[in-house]
Formats: sequence, structure tokens, C-alpha cells
Amino acid sequence: MNEHEQWSLRSLNKYQSTGLSVAGLALCAVILSGCSVFRDYSGDTCDGRKPVGSLEQAGKDLVAAAYAADLDGVCRVTSPFPGGVLDDAMVAKTREILVERGINPQNVSVVVGEQFGSAMAVHLTDGSQSEESILNVGGTMVRDDGFTIGLPPEVYPEVPEHPASQSASTDAAH
Repeated sequence: MNEHEQWSLRSLNKYQSTGLSVAGLALCAVILSGCSVFRDYSGDTCDGRKPVGSLEQAGKDLVAAAYAADLDGVCRVTSPFPGGVLDDAMVAKTREILVERGINPQNVSVVVGEQFGSAMAVHLTDGSQSEESILNVGGTMVRDDGFTIGLPPEVYPEVPEHPASQSASTDAAH
């Protein structure tokens, strides 16, 4: 083999090993994309980030953020809702309801109840057993990655009924 052929063979080997390295990196990226570090949580969490580790943390963070009028803080622990975007008025209404129930960041107790698939019954209370202090917010387990918590049901905007439903209910009334 002459010198030119040896140089060509060395160059070919170098490119082949580089190709294998690139293929190896691509394979690693595909494997790692399945890890929760690289998951996209938009649609699962309001801010698209990984959900928090427990419903207790979500509940306490929700109350603290609502009292601070912190829209981003509330968004951090909640999930998006159909047909709407979380806004400052919803955060203010949440705080108003918490104040009415006597629930604040210092006394909030998060009570987790039954699980229904990924949905969970969650109540916030002022730490007492008083019925007047119980606030149903509900929670969601996001795969095995964490939890989100809902807002009080009355702060969500009303979703208009489907036109077919309205005509059916109107027809039934006549």
C-alpha cells in the first residue's frame, strides 16, 4: 500500500469513528428525551414546567401565592383549564374565598381524599374540622412526575354550553 492509500484509509477510519460518535450522541439524546428532565409539561401544568412533588406542597404554595397576588406562583402549581387562561382576577377571587374560609399561609391544612384515576379529592382547611372552612380544590397526579392542584371551582369562567345542548334543553322545555 502506498502512502496515499494509507492516508485515505486513515481519513476514512476517522470519519467512520466520527459518524459512530454522532450516531451514539443522537441515540443518547433519544433515550434521555424519555426522562422527565426533558419532558414538556404544557397541557399538564399551567407554566409547562415539571409539577411539584406533593399535593401538600401544591396546596400550601397555592395559598401562599394567592395571598401574595402572585399569578406566576399560582400558575406554578395549577393545571391549565379548558377554554381559558389564568388571570389576576382568578387569583384575586381565590384569595377572597380563602379569606372568607379563614385559610391563610400560616394555618392551611391540605387534606387528600379518594383517588379517581389521576384525579384526587383535595380540600384546603384552616386546620379545624369546621365545615365552613373546607374548600374543595381537587388535585391531579401528572403521570409519576408530580401533582397539580385546582382553584376553587367558582373562580373558573363559565364555559358556554354547546349550541346543540341549548336547543335540546329549549325543546324539552316547550
